[in-house]
Amino acid sequence: MRTVGNVTRSVVIAAVLGLGVAACTSSNNSGNKSSAGSSSGGSACKVASRVSNVVALPGYQVCLFVGATTNTNHPDSVVFDGTHVWIGWQNITAKDGTDNKSSTVGEYTTSGKPLKMWTIGGGTANGTGCHSDGMRWNATTHMMWVMCNEDGHPRLFVINPSTSAPTQYSLPNPTPWAGGFDDIQFVNGVAYSDASNPTLNSAGKNIYTALYKVTLSGTKANLTPVLKASAKAMTLNPPITPVTLNLTDPDSMMIDPQGDLVLDSQGDQELLFIHGVGTSSQSIKVLSVGTPVDDTVWPTSSKGCMIIADNSSGVYQVCSDLWVTSTPLTSAPNDSTIISFVGALNLGTGQITPVIVGLANPHGMAFVPQ
Repeated sequence: MRTVGNVTRSVVIAAVLGLGVAACTSSNNSGNKSSAGSSSGGSACKVASRVSNVVALPGYQVCLFVGATTNTNHPDSVVFDGTHVWIGWQNITAKDGTDNKSSTVGEYTTSGKPLKMWTIGGGTANGTGCHSDGMRWNATTHMMWVMCNEDGHPRLFVINPSTSAPTQYSLPNPTPWAGGFDDIQFVNGVAYSDASNPTLNSAGKNIYTALYKVTLSGTKANLTPVLKASAKAMTLNPPITPVTLNLTDPDSMMIDPQGDLVLDSQGDQELLFIHGVGTSSQSIKVLSVGTPVDDTVWPTSSKGCMIIADNSSGVYQVCSDLWVTSTPLTSAPNDSTIISFVGALNLGTGQITPVIVGLANPHGMAFVPQ
């Protein structure tokens, strides 16, 4: 059996065979719980769309939250703003925007009812399309930031939920690293974005900045370098030792329970925990996870639902009262070195234990407490 990092194919297969199928009830009453999919206390999905292809460990109930359609498909980002769930639908768009096609951002209730939709990007000039990737709620201004085109020709849009048209802010085009931007994250009200798809030198090194602070002025997004791709860090996996990073694939960003910025360098199979980001006391710890991962999300309560975007099919809701707030879940997309799944991440060893399987290409996630 081939071992891949800290996860083996045999472990994943065994987990699949041992899973209890967590089917939804056929009732629209969110208080009802299926016997297979709920724990002793129970936390049921708020939607009643039964799924048979996605299964989870006993105590976790799986439902389809929002299915893909002809006009809204290939979901990537999922954001909970404290009241509503937002989904970024990439549709079929080029990662550098050169097909000039648009993505869609939708606002939904926590039961999956659509409230409002926005068309993002699109145009006639080369690179004016939008392949939506990073999406984040600004809790200070109550607006949604959407980053497009991770591979080049980056575009930033800000959505005011009360208006029908997003506002665009200009970014460097081309960028110094010849790629785009991936995700956006807010720390203490300050926006940060990571530089994705960097051009590497002949030695395979990324000599550019990997993380920027973003401020808006007029119609321009101003960038301040925060973290070099070759920064120094301390490992979290034993043995603990200082290392020099080479971030070749900055991707998703999250906030951990301590308030630190967590940067996923997907292709490098690493998670960076950045303490005091953007300050003079900034320090970095790095965790090797053994396979490329996408979003990593900490549940904020023991009872609630994880909303998970399967880029190949739709958006799913996984509900339970067994979540552990100190244990994050991470998604392994279909370009990982093992089959696609969502698993619990051990922050000391980097080991990932499968919890949800059957998703073809899991990407973005968000937790909604109940």
